[in-house]
Amino acid sequence: MIAMAKKSEFRPDKSRNTLLSHLILTPLQRKKVLKWGLYTLVLVFLSVVQDVLLSQVRIFGATTELVPCAIFLICVLEGAQNSCIFALISSLLYLFSGTAAGPYSMVAITFLCIGVCVLRQAFLQASFPAAMLCVAVAMLVYELVNFFFGLFLGLTLFSRFHGFLITAVLSVLVAPVLYPLFKSIGTIGGQSWKE
Repeated sequence: MIAMAKKSEFRPDKSRNTLLSHLILTPLQRKKVLKWGLYTLVLVFLSVVQDVLLSQVRIFGATTELVPCAIFLICVLEGAQNSCIFALISSLLYLFSGTAAGPYSMVAITFLCIGVCVLRQAFLQASFPAAMLCVAVAMLVYELVNFFFGLFLGLTLFSRFHGFLITAVLSVLVAPVLYPLFKSIGTIGGQSWKE
């Protein structure tokens, strides 16, 4: 026997075809995507500011490097587990933007991020002075790496050593301005680890 289908008294709901309906993400995962997306947008903005405005300004023959400083600060605030992949991807994008000193910058930024995150988590409490100390150490080592690679490749002279140190200092002076912004973005999605 053929069963006859009864006509339904109710109409089915209309299917909404939005991008979010196809992504199966929990609200917490959406907040995490928003947080890392905001970090990325701030880095893009800082890259534009650095390349368009601050590259024209020289203080004692040096300028700032906002993007590496911001990457170090984000990684210190987020911790090693959350930010290792972000450090690798953002340093790769920094390299592709044409602003980075060379391909070694990507490796230096990534390993310095991991190093200062582990240093901060192992020996220091999560605080503003600890974050600034870690960013200062990372920027100093990063600029020293840039100087010695530039010296090795014949791109700079030893007499320009003070310029690299001034760049590190100027970049670290911007970190306290970025700290409240990154701290507030970091609260989106809750804290993953409480110390």
